[in-house]
Formats: sequence, C-alpha cells, structure tokens
Amino acid sequence: MDPVAVVTRSGGAMRRADALAGGATRHGIDAALGAGRLILVNRGVLAVPGLSEERLEAARLRCRLTCVSAIAAEGLPMVPRTRVLHLAVATRGRAPAGGPARCVHYSHACGRSLAPMPVPIALDHAGRCVSDRAQLAMLDAALRAGRVAGGDLAAWTVTPERRRRWLLAHCDPRAESAQESLARIDLVEAGLSVVPQVYLDGAGRADLLVEGRLALEIDGRAFHEGDDPFTRDRRRDRAVLKGGILTARFTAAEVERAGPGVVAAAVRDMLAAHVGTGRSIVLP
Repeated sequence: MDPVAVVTRSGGAMRRADALAGGATRHGIDAALGAGRLILVNRGVLAVPGLSEERLEAARLRCRLTCVSAIAAEGLPMVPRTRVLHLAVATRGRAPAGGPARCVHYSHACGRSLAPMPVPIALDHAGRCVSDRAQLAMLDAALRAGRVAGGDLAAWTVTPERRRRWLLAHCDPRAESAQESLARIDLVEAGLSVVPQVYLDGAGRADLLVEGRLALEIDGRAFHEGDDPFTRDRRRDRAVLKGGILTARFTAAEVERAGPGVVAAAVRDMLAAHVGTGRSIVLP
C-alpha cells in the first residue's frame, strides 16, 4: 500500500510503526522519504510535506493539536487568535518540555493518532482556555460546518456543566462569522431581541436584525476590500433605509476587541436616538 496514502488518511502525520501496521512497507516508506513524498519530523515519526508549522511541531513532539490550535487546523475560526500551541497528551508524564509557548491538555482520548483532536473534543478543551463567548463563537462555526452536533456536548468533561447549558441555550448555526456570534450574544445578554440572517426586501440578508428595527452588519476585511464590495454595501444600506429599517455597521475588529456590553450599549443608543422613526419587522 502506498505509504503516503496511509499517512494522509491518518491526518498527515503518523508514527512509522503505525504506518507499517496500516499496510505500508519498509521499502515503500524509505522510497517515499528518499523522493521527498514523506518527511521524517522526528525519530519514527512521518509526515506529508506541506503541513502547517503547528501540525509539524505537534507531530515532532508526538502530541496532538487540541483546543484553539485544533480548531484553527480544521479551518474553523480561532477566537481569540494566539501563538500558543495547544497540545493534547494521554498522560502527565508525556508533557513536552521546553520550546515555544505551549498549553498542554491531558486526554485519555488521544490514542496513538497524531492528527488534531476531533472538533467536539477540541471544543470541550477550549472551555479551559477561552471565555464563554469565545467558545460560543467557535461552537457556532462548528455547528454551521457540520463538525459538531448539540448532542456532543453531553460527552464533554472539561467544560463545566453550567457553561455547557449556557452554550446550548445560545448557540446558533446561522452565524456566518465568529464576530457575528460575539455581537449577537452581547445584544442578547443585554435583553435585546436579535434574529440572525434576516432577509430584507430589496437588500438581501442582514447579519442581525435587532428589535425588528435595526439591520446590523458585521464587516470583515476579507469580504469588504476593493471598490465593488464597498459600493455594494452602501447600495444595500440605502435599500434598507428606503424600506424603513435603520442600518448600522461594525467592523469585525471592533466587535472582537469590544468588552462585554460595549456593542449592546452602542446599539441601544442608536435605537434610543431613533424612537418613533422607521418601521418594525414582525417575523413569523
């Protein structure tokens, strides 16, 4: 069996002994290493070329990425962004020493795999390292991507039960960005009515409709660079206002940096300044 396929199927990094047990041959592995189709990251540890530095470092240490590091490795938003490498090991005696900043999680679910921990487990581990709101934003993204289900939270052992209940009460797969989740929960916890991704006639979907009166957009730089997106957004704002709905925008960076209650206070001020103006949408 092609050793590259064996290692790739196991997440891109693998112990040599496990590759042999999985059907690869010694000759095939040596040939793949000689051709550069596999690389040796540590004694007895193979990887496919092109893995991220974080993945390679975890494999070198014979650990697995977990928590926010595993979330980022799976292409989901990491909140907050950090240079700290979060690693999972099976026992405390296996904790790696020295090297760059690391946060070590102990998990009996590690097994022998060197792939990032499964998303549900990585999200559970995040309950130890990030705020409830940051964990909610990552959970929303994982739900939207189909990488986790609400029922998975019942098996969590790291995130406290009280927070698990709070997450289940507030998670929403309709969120299209982590910052949208952060803004939504800030508004909800301030007692405001919020509905994500509401279609408005003539303007398309609004990120958040607050109190049925204010269309709130959370603008990420990646989706709003260039003249065309800039012009399109302003055209949408005019269409929303023409329909009698207030409109406002926050940048994703503003929302991510804002402390609890900041976004909600700004929105309350806007609503209070326009009492009796515009119209209110009643959703079914």
